[in-house]
Amino acid sequence: MNKKTLLDFTSLISSRAVYALNWYNISPLYIFIESSLAIPLSKLGEIPTSFLIGAGIFQIPSGLLAAKVGNKRVAILGMYLLSVMSILSGLSWNLSSIMIFRFLVGVGAAMYFSPALGIIKNVFSDKSKGLAMGFYNGAFNFGAGIGIAVWNSIAILAGWRWALILGGIIGIAITIENHALLPPDSLKKEKIEWKKVIGNKDVWFIGLSLAGFWGAFFASAQFLSPYLVKTRGMNGDLAGLVSSLTLIAGAFGGPLIGMVSDKLKGRKNFMILLSLVMCFLISTIFLTNGITIWIYTTLLGLLSAGIFSVLYAIPAGYREIPERLLPLSIALINSIQISVGSVAPYLFTFTASKFSFTIAWISLGIFLIVFLPFAKFAKDG
Repeated sequence: MNKKTLLDFTSLISSRAVYALNWYNISPLYIFIESSLAIPLSKLGEIPTSFLIGAGIFQIPSGLLAAKVGNKRVAILGMYLLSVMSILSGLSWNLSSIMIFRFLVGVGAAMYFSPALGIIKNVFSDKSKGLAMGFYNGAFNFGAGIGIAVWNSIAILAGWRWALILGGIIGIAITIENHALLPPDSLKKEKIEWKKVIGNKDVWFIGLSLAGFWGAFFASAQFLSPYLVKTRGMNGDLAGLVSSLTLIAGAFGGPLIGMVSDKLKGRKNFMILLSLVMCFLISTIFLTNGITIWIYTTLLGLLSAGIFSVLYAIPAGYREIPERLLPLSIALINSIQISVGSVAPYLFTFTASKFSFTIAWISLGIFLIVFLPFAKFAKDG
């Protein structure tokens, strides 16, 4: 890897981390938002769900647009939109307004996700698909973990509104840097056979198989901090630090597990095994104590980033999908997972308010595992 390639790689990885920060920095702020905007617990899950709807709906259009006009153009535009809407989220005045702004943050996230992945894949050889996806997902986990760990303190010092605004400002800054530094798109004039992706049953089934995992993990990372504060009486900063491990640990787990998957003959069974371990961890969080919660959150972070790395490497091995359409295949997988997984945050908060947090955690484990059998109908990559 030459100096220019390394610089481009570092630039893109940094924006991926900031992108993730603006996904998750709202997590430790829910307690402040709940009080400030007078939102009941049963309704609080609608905020991340609105974000997920925006992210889910625009995955495929973004992948198609990237194939037509270039990955960089779409990714940069997505980051600008995500950052501006993060700032506006800090100016929300009621539940409806913050849901609209978070929906648009999700749209920006969709526009960035798969095109950026298409850029980073060019840095690695075909034999290192898992490692490439590992670094990409590791950066996401690192940025998201920082958002959970640090943004509670920022909210205490400056208020939850300024905490969200700050995340958006950082996003604009890194996007300007990406815009100036990353090389322009180089597109060959060729027919875009998007039906090879959209009509590919293997892509559909592999995406659907982990839809429950996606939603369960997202809900866990979003609401673990409020759970620890409300039920364990944990200090907000400490709860944020504990919760951040569900993501920060993935900065190591993503590349490590992705590299291991490169050595295996088949990735699919490995992915399923890791998902079953995640099911056990999520559904038994309520059994943890002050010591074991640290172990749980570290394992959740390591395994989650690894699972995503393996998942995204599978369609990269499908020979019938042209390299130019790989971002579209990942976008389709993500769209399926987000569309189905968006139910999980609402399921968790509704169950917690109507029954208990214990039942809520168990329900997430059930939600995760019921979709895994769909993997049987998808080929390995």
